[in-house]
Amino acid sequence: MRPYGRDEYELPSLDFLGDERALRAEALEELRAAGGRDYRAPEYQEAGDSTNSVRVTVDRSGLVKDVHIRTDWHTRLTLDRLGPALLEAQQNARTALMNAVALASLAEEERNPDEGYRRHEPEPVEPAPEVSIAEIWRQLSDVEDLMYRTDKLTRERGRHENIRTIYSPYRLLSGECEGSTLISIKAEPTLAREIGAEQLRSEALELFRRAQGTDG
Repeated sequence: MRPYGRDEYELPSLDFLGDERALRAEALEELRAAGGRDYRAPEYQEAGDSTNSVRVTVDRSGLVKDVHIRTDWHTRLTLDRLGPALLEAQQNARTALMNAVALASLAEEERNPDEGYRRHEPEPVEPAPEVSIAEIWRQLSDVEDLMYRTDKLTRERGRHENIRTIYSPYRLLSGECEGSTLISIKAEPTLAREIGAEQLRSEALELFRRAQGTDG
């Protein structure tokens, strides 16, 4: 599992999934760096865009809980890149959270190497097959691949009847949503050019909340 970065849907490299021993060794090394077998996945995960101008925090369900914007963001991003940067940070935070969940699963496996789940079995049952860390990542990769292909199809087919437009409270930002998923964000140039980072943060957070249906 490598740090989230340029590809908003990029999971850790799975090129060597055929060699599960090498994969597990690398995963265990990262687990040791993260706290070892006592590691637990956090309730929240934060990540930034490629310029680290904006950062987004998501919870275990993937909902945006907070947004941070650097006071000097305008020296790193043009206005037309602000919206995409917010979406990139959101996706990176979600990917980081999935990374954390995978690490926590590995930590649980390390804490219970003998599958100590048969404590109060009333009668012998067929044990469930052990799910390896490689299989966990295969499943995560499938989910991420589906997310990528779904989002790509949405962007390619353009506007659709079930795509709605939402606005932040002062209309500094607008977004296009399909369901509760923001697929694009745009900044209003004449309004956003001189706005402070804190108000812009508030506008961005409220836009995410309105998309998610969690405002108010």
